[in-house]
Amino acid sequence: MKPFFLALAFAAVTLRAAAPNVGVVDAEEVMKKYGKAVAIQGDIQKSKDAAQAAINERGKEVDAIRAELDAIQKRGQSPLLSEAGKKSVQTEFQAKVEVYQQRGAELQKFIQEANATIQQRQAEMTKTIGAEVRAEVEKISKAKSLQLVLPKGISLYTDASLDITDEVVKVLNDNYKPAPAAAPAAPAAPAAPAGDKPAAK
Repeated sequence: MKPFFLALAFAAVTLRAAAPNVGVVDAEEVMKKYGKAVAIQGDIQKSKDAAQAAINERGKEVDAIRAELDAIQKRGQSPLLSEAGKKSVQTEFQAKVEVYQQRGAELQKFIQEANATIQQRQAEMTKTIGAEVRAEVEKISKAKSLQLVLPKGISLYTDASLDITDEVVKVLNDNYKPAPAAAPAAPAAPAAPAGDKPAAK
């Protein structure tokens, strides 16, 4: 039986030696704590808010035109209208329908373009931040002799000692240099009164 136990012990040592040094990174935490990612997400949110405000305003315009259509249609149903009056209301109604359809199509196009622009910015952010994270993970992995780094949550259990998220975030933030805020524009010099103008020579 001894050879059997010796074989088991040898196999266990071999497996332990073959197991790679593993680290994990929590991508969500990086996005929450990395200054550059937070700044970009803030800008994207501002764009979303501005787009939504514009959509709401355009939507109000479309709703107002729809209300006008309803009013015109109701007016056209009056039994007091003459044939000429009915034709006039019908012409007015058709013209307003065309405006309504045009404004509705413009609104849909604006929504699509706004969504496409925001999605593009989000994709660019993911690509940029992802590249920076990978670069720093590679450096940290070499320094710590890690052979494999996985996204956190890919396994059912991960020991906290394997998590290098905070290290990655620290290095990223240390290297991040926010763009300086634009200086406020100097106020325009007040115009000189007419009586102060130099006399023409």
